Amino acid sequence: MGAMDRRSRTVTSRVVAVCIALAATASLAGCASPGQQRLERAIEEQVAAAADGAGFVSQSPGLNAPADAIGAYARNIQDELIGTGVQPKGDSGWIPGSPDHAEPLRLVAIEPNDDASRDDPVGALVLASRLTVVSDHDRPPYDHCVRVEFDRWGWIEGSVRGTACPDPLTEIVPPPDLRPIVPDSAEAVAIAVLASAADASADELAATIAAQLPPEPDGPPVAEVRVLREGDRVGLAMGDARDCLLVRAEDGAAERVHVQKIQLQPGELGCRPETALLREFPKTH
Repeated sequence: MGAMDRRSRTVTSRVVAVCIALAATASLAGCASPGQQRLERAIEEQVAAAADGAGFVSQSPGLNAPADAIGAYARNIQDELIGTGVQPKGDSGWIPGSPDHAEPLRLVAIEPNDDASRDDPVGALVLASRLTVVSDHDRPPYDHCVRVEFDRWGWIEGSVRGTACPDPLTEIVPPPDLRPIVPDSAEAVAIAVLASAADASADELAATIAAQLPPEPDGPPVAEVRVLREGDRVGLAMGDARDCLLVRAEDGAAERVHVQKIQLQPGELGCRPETALLREFPKTH
């Protein structure tokens, strides 16, 4: 299935089971009460919507390992959790409201599938919401946990399921993105160095630029500086298709080169110094 097919999945296709296993959090046997059903169904639908909003990673460089891929989904889903939860509803005319409510979803587990092949699920995320079913007078507030699986093309339809909550149940922070970055100052530094390249070799130019772009303390590594020299013409590349800097120097002037993102993908021209030297691509001016 292609990336566009996977992206076209819609939350309306979700079929959520009315009666699910409540595992360790449950004190009732059989089907849940109507209020419980309504809240859990709403939360599971919100998990599906959040998972859909987390996008896909099939075209993202540096995420080959399943743990890296599911870590990216964990980062992507954070913004989708804002505004989740279920608010109490007051009466509206002749329609009665409901005091039942659920707190916003929070990430409580990241489960990588370390042995996954390219087409297998890369792992799962577990999200939790604190539910208060006021209509069940004898039921105290409880945590409802929901598990959703992902492959490289996004969330897997039919995988949203109620699950046992982790013990202890604590909100977790997604792992940081440790892929190399192109610093904001890289363009200015590269242009200044390449504009005065003189007879310096490609390796010397790369080393000079890299020395002026140290990583931030506790920050991600800086992308490798790659330089190619063809006589008086010099091409530079930093980064990958996700974030690529291309600079070309010739005739004593150096400027950034602009290439469409699709052409920077693996299997295309790529983010390479050879691409920067291609005359078909315009410079900044």
